[in-house]
Amino acid sequence: MSPAIAARRPPPAAWPALFLALALAGCARPPAPLPPADGALVVALESAPLQYDPRLGTDQASSRLYELVYSGLLALDPAGALVPDLALGWEALDDGRRLRFHLRHDARFHDGAPLDAADVLHTYESLLDGRVPSAKRSALAAVTGLAAPDRWTVDFLLAEPQGALLATLTSYLGIVPAGATPETLQRRPVGSGPFRVAAASAAEIVLEAFPEYHGGPPRLPRLVLREIPDAIVRALELEKGSVHLAVNALPPDLVPRFRHRARFRVVESPGANYVYLGLNLRDPRLADVRVRRALLLALDRERLVATLWRGLGVVTETLLPPGHWARDESLQPRPRDLAAARRLLDAAGHPDPDGDGPRPRFHLTYKTSTDETALLQAQIVQAMWAEAGVATEVVSHEFATFYDDVRRGAFQVFSLTWTGVHDPDLYRQILHSASVPPAGANRGAFSDPRFDALVAAGGRLLDPAARRPYYVEAQRLLAEELPYLSLFTKVNVAVMPSELAGYVNYPSGELHALATARWEPGR
Repeated sequence: MSPAIAARRPPPAAWPALFLALALAGCARPPAPLPPADGALVVALESAPLQYDPRLGTDQASSRLYELVYSGLLALDPAGALVPDLALGWEALDDGRRLRFHLRHDARFHDGAPLDAADVLHTYESLLDGRVPSAKRSALAAVTGLAAPDRWTVDFLLAEPQGALLATLTSYLGIVPAGATPETLQRRPVGSGPFRVAAASAAEIVLEAFPEYHGGPPRLPRLVLREIPDAIVRALELEKGSVHLAVNALPPDLVPRFRHRARFRVVESPGANYVYLGLNLRDPRLADVRVRRALLLALDRERLVATLWRGLGVVTETLLPPGHWARDESLQPRPRDLAAARRLLDAAGHPDPDGDGPRPRFHLTYKTSTDETALLQAQIVQAMWAEAGVATEVVSHEFATFYDDVRRGAFQVFSLTWTGVHDPDLYRQILHSASVPPAGANRGAFSDPRFDALVAAGGRLLDPAARRPYYVEAQRLLAEELPYLSLFTKVNVAVMPSELAGYVNYPSGELHALATARWEPGR
């Protein structure tokens, strides 16, 4: 296939950035006064939450909602460490086969009902017994049951010690009222977090401060989570003052514009969000590891990050972010090697049919959302693979449709971001052979007994130092087998008015800081 023909396919990455800059420069309307009269903070989301029940949702927008509306037994601090939330403390008993949590007595749901052990049991038992079928069930694989010695104590009974369990007991699996079903929560979400749902529509969720929140009443009286799928519109709304916060939601080209404006504040920090290409290993071509290696070697990931993402990422060969205690720092990113990619495709039985001619070795379909940056990334990958002789059709849908295809396995290649990469047990939930949907999120049907054994062994241990060797070996195995093609770990970027005080970034762009953020006029 001719590289010259392939190179003409995607539009230059600079064009949308130039258009966006011109659009902003032409926005003559003065910005809205801050803070707004009702004190509301409007947060721009790329897509609307798909599920209001924290036992179900795995998309990023749903997680953002859970962080504000629900509470977990534990929470994350800005450094990513686990701290008490609904549980005042916890302890390991019976040689690690029983984890006991001591609940606080002052937590209440948004309807005024006290939160106690019955609610905790209902939340987790409904996943364990299948009443709520969910991919999150795999996070509780070692749990054989729960018990409540008294109203304020909950025991998790484990088949074997499971150090990885703690990281899943945050708002990611927030506590819901006893008896709550996915249907009742979708109609009327009831949590115990700092904000309660006041109104919800297809594109906007209005939250009100919950004055009885056990962490103290929020300083912001109202939050609005607004779906704005178009990246240009998100930036324009920030400029106008009709949106006040965008976390990891702006085109990289636009970040410098806001960074150098006195009335805005840009908070940047190392992130824990992993961007990757998912591959369907049920596909006969992609089942061949030589093809997967060729596709990786045909990618110039450093150029992708430097150009499209303007350096707001770190190229990686592993899911775990830089500095993580289990990350294998010896896995250095493989540079682009087109010659090696072509040799691997030849060896896999996919020779170039016409040399420099237009015919490809084979075709792939790459699914993505309609987000502008996601589409540009897909087009860049398309052009890079074309130089190796692989033709790629980019198919984009609005996020809910796209994500449904991914969950159903209706794809060859897709790109998404794993957010909230805190504990390496995430590997078991997304790549263990027993975690194929609906039991987990192994959407590409990867299966390797060696990998399964490594992540199972690592998850059983409590001490991070003892767990680390298993995950290091698992990362090295994945770097060879490539069920995912790793792209990069994002740098967190939050853009807001300078009048918003108290906001700090969390590792994966979580919105926990809004529980204590506040408006400070004239700041």
